[in-house]
Amino acid sequence: MKNQPLVITKNVNFNSVGIRSFWDVIGDEHYINLWPRDRRLPYRENTLVIIYTEKGNGIINLKTKEEIRIRGNSLIFLDPHTIHCYRCDGLIWKLYWIEINSDPETINRIPKQKVIQIDNHRHFAIQFEELLDSLQKQKVDYNSYAAAIFNKIFYEWLLTVNNEQKSKSYNSVQSVIEEMHHRLSDNWQVREMALFIGCSEQHLRKLFLNHTGKSPKVYYLQLKLDIALGVLKRGNKSISQIAFDLGFSDAFHFSNVFKKRFGYPPSTVEPIAETSQPLIREETE
Repeated sequence: MKNQPLVITKNVNFNSVGIRSFWDVIGDEHYINLWPRDRRLPYRENTLVIIYTEKGNGIINLKTKEEIRIRGNSLIFLDPHTIHCYRCDGLIWKLYWIEINSDPETINRIPKQKVIQIDNHRHFAIQFEELLDSLQKQKVDYNSYAAAIFNKIFYEWLLTVNNEQKSKSYNSVQSVIEEMHHRLSDNWQVREMALFIGCSEQHLRKLFLNHTGKSPKVYYLQLKLDIALGVLKRGNKSISQIAFDLGFSDAFHFSNVFKKRFGYPPSTVEPIAETSQPLIREETE
C-alpha cells in the first residue's frame, strides 16, 4: 500500500481558457476564408486563434503579406488581428478552427505564427472525438466536460511548445514528411526520399521506424489514403478522379489498398452533410 503525500512548495494555479468559437472544417481546393468579410465575431483583446490541422494542407496569409504553410498533424497560434485569409492548399484541408480567450499572461507567453508539429496525433484525435461528442449533446454538464477536455488539450500543446528540442534525426524525418504532403500526386520512391535528405535508403527506413513506427513507404501510402478518405467525405469527386489526383495507377488499385487500410471499399463512404460546422459560436450583440 502506498500513502505518500505530494509536497508542493509553491501554489499551483489553473488559468482556464474560454472558447469563443469552435469550427470543424473539411475544406476542398476551393475553400477560402477572407477576413473581415467572413469573420463572424467582433475583435476582442486577449484572444487567440488556434488552427489545428488533422490532414491535408493549408495556407494562412497575414496582413503583413507573410504566407504560412501548415500541414497535417500540426498547429499554429495566431493573433486574430494579424489574419488576412486562410485557404486550402491542395485536395483537402481538415482542420479545427478555434478562437479562445484567456488571461493576458497566458496569451502573451504563447509563441505566435510558428507552426508546431504534433507527434502523438492519435492521442489528440481521440480527445477531439470525445470533445465533439460532448458538445453535440448540447447539455450544460456535457458542455462543461468538453471545456475541461479542451483545457487539457491546450495545456498539453503548451507542454509540447515548451519542450520542443528535437534531434537531428527527428528533423530529417519531418522534412521528408513535409515533402510527402507536397508530393501527394506523385509516386515518390524511397530512394528519392533518401536522396532528398542525403542518406541511404536503409538509414531512412531506420529513422522512420524509430520516429513513426512505420517505414517511409507505408507512411506515404497511409498519408495518401487518409487524404482520400477526407476527399470522399466531401463527396465532390469520383473514385477515379481521387485515384488519379493521389498518384495511384488506377481506381482498382486504389480501391484495393483503401479497403486494406480501412476495412471497407471507398464506394461505401457517405459524404457528410456539413463540411464547415460551428460547434461553438459566441453570440454577437
